[in-house]
Amino acid sequence: MNADLQLTGRTEALLPGGEALVRASDQLFLVANSVPGDLISFTPGRKRRGAARGRLVEVIEGAASRVLPPCPVAEQCGGCAMQYLHPDIHSEIKSGWVFDAFHPCQHENTVRVPAGPVSQHGRRRLRWYVGEDGKGCFLGFRAKTAHTVVRHDACMCATPALDTLRRQLEASAVAISLSSFDSVQAVELDDGIHVILEGVPSLDESAIPCHEINGLPLQWWHRSGEKTVPLSKPVQRFHDVLPAGDEGQIVLQIGPDDFVQGQVEGNREIVAQLLRWCEGAGFVVDLFSGTGNLSLPVASALAARVAGAELSQASVRAANANAGRLGVDASYLEANLFERFSIEPFAGADVLILDPPRRGAKNVCSMMGSLLPAKIIMVNCDAASGGRDGRILQSLGYRLHTLRALDLFPYTGHVEAMSLWVR
Repeated sequence: MNADLQLTGRTEALLPGGEALVRASDQLFLVANSVPGDLISFTPGRKRRGAARGRLVEVIEGAASRVLPPCPVAEQCGGCAMQYLHPDIHSEIKSGWVFDAFHPCQHENTVRVPAGPVSQHGRRRLRWYVGEDGKGCFLGFRAKTAHTVVRHDACMCATPALDTLRRQLEASAVAISLSSFDSVQAVELDDGIHVILEGVPSLDESAIPCHEINGLPLQWWHRSGEKTVPLSKPVQRFHDVLPAGDEGQIVLQIGPDDFVQGQVEGNREIVAQLLRWCEGAGFVVDLFSGTGNLSLPVASALAARVAGAELSQASVRAANANAGRLGVDASYLEANLFERFSIEPFAGADVLILDPPRRGAKNVCSMMGSLLPAKIIMVNCDAASGGRDGRILQSLGYRLHTLRALDLFPYTGHVEAMSLWVR
């Protein structure tokens, strides 16, 4: 399109992901950094992922809910899409995404629980990309519409320990040959931080710049392809602490390749809600079980028998090891849940837990007529795929009892959905 062409339009809504839907010249465009009610001018661009995009030029008339972003690089950084919207509105917008996605499944008795207010708890799992500018090598997040890495002095959404770690890595960039790596991943747990340098080059242990940040020990790793090897020895083991009923807790060992929810308080709230929904269950099935993050607290708190399955061999090993350390009746199998699999170990559960990736659990949901759990609990990081899978459950005789939205990633365009289904 003509780079000099500018259109004027009114922002009608924020869509999942945080882009604004703007109507101009009888067309709809997706534009970043606008909020509902804004009157803006923008430059139309090419279609991407089937939708016409635009680049914001000027806010002609700002909406009442528009605010100055708390982050100085909000305009460029792709990490947080909702910085220009007043925090008091975030819950309404994000809850609406969840309720709209599951709308065909709701009925007059469905309980709807909106997301709570914006949390100040930071993200404990981050991947920084390596960038370089006139000031040298740095770590940052990618820009909204490009692979360009954005430099920032401080990240308001990271935990204090991880933001301190980032600055320490930048200060030691030459010593650790940071520019040779593609990215750095960090996972903060209750008793330590995994730091994973990702890319082809390796690193001598003597070049590691620090072994502790904010009182937390660091375990350094190098990842190339699918292989992750320790850089610092002896290897330290770190753990996640989760609620397990009646104010009890369990401790799970989490390795550098194991998935954990990116926000600790939000993860604990998911587990606490799941424990309430599983009350009275004697047999619980956990599909897409990961390291047992959701089902091991159930096995411990309710003395329930748990059978789980997961595609990742490493996660299955970790879940079984955690079950052994806890001394609970839980076992996990390796299975490709996106294809047909043997349902024998998982049939007839009191509760079946589904925590799939963004693509959802269409295959598993289509098998519920054979699995026949009394209750189903879904935890979806993508509300749209959750709503699609919910329609399958509905067609098989399950009714949506409770639908809950959770804002685990404040200021981003992401929302989590929890749903309880009964026969």
